[in-house]
Formats: sequence, C-alpha cells, structure tokens
Amino acid sequence: MLKDKILGESEYIVNSRAADSIEVVTHREDASTIRFANSAFHQGAVESGSTVYIRVIIGRKVGIASVNTLERGALKECLHEALSIAGNMKEEPFEVRFTRPAPYNDIRSYFEETAKASSAELVSLVSSGFRKASSSGILQAGSLTTAAGEIAVVNTNGVRAYHPYTSAFLSSVSSKGEATGFKCATSKNISEIDIGRVMGASAESCLLAQSPRDLKAGSYRVMLEPPAVSELLHWLSYIGFGAKNYQEGTSFLSGRLGEKVTGGNVTIYDDALSPLGMAAPFDMEGAPKRRIAFIEKGIARAVAYDSFTASSEGTESTGHGAFPGENEGPLPDHIFMECGDKTYGEMLESLGTGLLIKSFHYVNGLLSPRETLMTGMTRHGTFYVKDGKIEYPVRPLRFMENIIKAFNRIELVSKDAQVFPNHGFPLSSVTAPCLLINGFRFTG
Repeated sequence: MLKDKILGESEYIVNSRAADSIEVVTHREDASTIRFANSAFHQGAVESGSTVYIRVIIGRKVGIASVNTLERGALKECLHEALSIAGNMKEEPFEVRFTRPAPYNDIRSYFEETAKASSAELVSLVSSGFRKASSSGILQAGSLTTAAGEIAVVNTNGVRAYHPYTSAFLSSVSSKGEATGFKCATSKNISEIDIGRVMGASAESCLLAQSPRDLKAGSYRVMLEPPAVSELLHWLSYIGFGAKNYQEGTSFLSGRLGEKVTGGNVTIYDDALSPLGMAAPFDMEGAPKRRIAFIEKGIARAVAYDSFTASSEGTESTGHGAFPGENEGPLPDHIFMECGDKTYGEMLESLGTGLLIKSFHYVNGLLSPRETLMTGMTRHGTFYVKDGKIEYPVRPLRFMENIIKAFNRIELVSKDAQVFPNHGFPLSSVTAPCLLINGFRFTG
C-alpha cells in the first residue's frame, strides 16, 4: 500500500492553491487473474496501475484532467492541464462546491488473505474443481480474479480520505453438449469463497440442464434466482436511481417521489456500510456514505446525488460521487434488495407450475427507461416446473417486460441473498435475493 505517497503528493497539488478549489482523487490497484477454458488454464495476467484525477474550480468553471502515475512532475503537468481546461469551459449556472470534511464510519474492506493469495494456491484450488467435474464429462471455463487497491480523496476544503480494499471474484461456467451451468462468488476475503463448492454447483446445474426442450412464448409464473435478479437491479439502478437521469426526466422515478411504484414487498436501497456487500466509507468526492432507500415498501423515496447534481438543486450530496469526468452522473454503488422470509425450497414449491430461471444475459434496459421496458435472454439453465418440482430443462428464451410493473407482481422474496459485482469497480456490488413473480412475459 502507498498511503503516505498518495496522500503526500495529493496534498502537494492541493496546497499549490493554483485555483479557487482543487480536488485530487487517486485509485491504485494490483490485480491478478487466472482464466480457464475446457478445464485447462489458458491465461494468467497480473496488472498494476494508478489513476489520479485532478479537478479544479475557477469561479464557476470546472476543469478535469487525469494521469496514470504518482510522480510529482506528471501531477504538476496534470494540474496545469486541468487549469487550462477550466479556463476554456463555460460557467456552470450554479455555484459549484467540493465536499467538506465529515467523519467516516470505520469500514473494513482490506484482507491480507486476499492481498497475499498466491497464484499457485489459487490454481491448485481451481484444478480440484476441474477433476470433480471431469468425472461427469463436464468442461469448465471462467476466471478467478483477486485485487488489492486503495482510494484517496484530498481537496482544498480539508478533506483527507483514504481507504484500502481487497476483492475476489470467481466465475465458473460448466458445459456439456448444448447445456451449461453457472455459478459465481465475490467477497472482500478470498477465504470466504469455497472454490470447490462454487465449481461443483456450476457442474450440477449443467447436468440438470441436459436435453433441453422448446417452450412456446407467453406469460409464465417465474422464480428468478439471484443472478437473474441482480441483472434487473443493476439496470433499474442505471436508468432510474441517479440524480442526472432524474433531473433530465428520463428516470422512471422522475416526478414520482412519494408515489407507489411497486408492490409493498419491494425495498431497494444503497448501503455502502453493510458488511454483507462490498463496503466503502466515502465516495469519490470524499462525501461520507450512508444508507439510502430508493424504493421503500413500494414507495419511491429518493435518488442518488453527488455534489454537482446536489448543488444544481440546492440540496446535499447523498455520497454517490463517481470518479471525476464520468458522464453517467451519480449512481448507487452498493445496491441491496430487502430479503423476505422464504427458503429456496418453499419458493420453488409455491411456484407451482412455471419457470425456474437461473440467470439472464444480453439484458437491454435502454428500450424505454421511463417505462423500465427491458429485454434479454435466459441463460445457464431454464427449467419448466410443475407442482413445485422441476420437470425438464428449457432452451433459452427471450423476455420483454416492464420491470417496474413486474415488481408489482412479486409474490415472494427469499430470505437469503447473494452478492455480485456491479459496474466493474471492486468496491461496487449488487446483493440480490430470489423472486417469485407472476406473469413474466417471454416472446420466444
């Protein structure tokens, strides 16, 4: 970890007082990935890098520049570039302010077990998964990535925030004939991932999916497993829970705060302080993180703000500042859907006759964001269920559904949930349960 160097160089730039306000955001990470296909390793990669963003304010003009080194000479050049950019920008229609100092919660995101996990150890664990699957004629593909990194925010208002983290992500796809199975796991602590169990579950799902049948288009009762639900939550977050979309009127929550938008058994929130997901004490502007509900018992409650979108409305940031220069605006990074009280078996039994869906892919949530119309394909196992028991596997189906309307038809929510990566940033996650939904529409 390079805490002292990161903070020292950031403070040097900030203390230059070259602009009315200066902010330095640093992200540094070391990552190691092993990839496998056909039950054999085919690639190992080690990546190490730093990105430093410098944002300046001159009056109401803002300039942003970035550099991929912590060397002082390059940082000074980056500062000059940011100043030049600000000088050529139009003034913002509102007063722009950086975050002010505030206390942060004590969050543990760094685990030595993950940071020091050797490639040899990880290869040995994955290899054991290959051997177990090969006895059933199953081939496995996927990857295992571990990362150790640090983020820091320093600005002229006195913010001096630093946080180290680790992450581990295993993805396992099993295949035999035209059938596939999938399982993944993510955690801050690699020791919490049972690699053999994950790969074994992937293989079992593949065996269950052998000899799939065709199924006609139509509306079906469905039980969505967490991987499928996480895709829908990710898209709902992307198109609806950010202040930029809300202010532009493209969010399905625009003009609807305080109204009922889903069934009463739906609560979707962001909580970067929860140890159940990937955690962080502050955002990329140094604003403290806190729990915020976007939909609470079916009622639309809030959207996510950073300092800029908040300033335009005269309100406060909710702690959702992204890396400087990102065009999407503030978005939730730690999404949770509140769990219910049913076990997996109880939900399957309650499904009666319908479809059990393991996961979705190629989901497109941009068809009509205001109506949350989405389409995508089922993947890695879809099963026809009769009287609460799996009858046979089904070939992939395409769905076309208004997700908010579908969330008005949720009958049951599982008491257990699974964590998935979100946005591709190691400190971002989606934690999703199983859902039982009546009348989910498939077009073929």
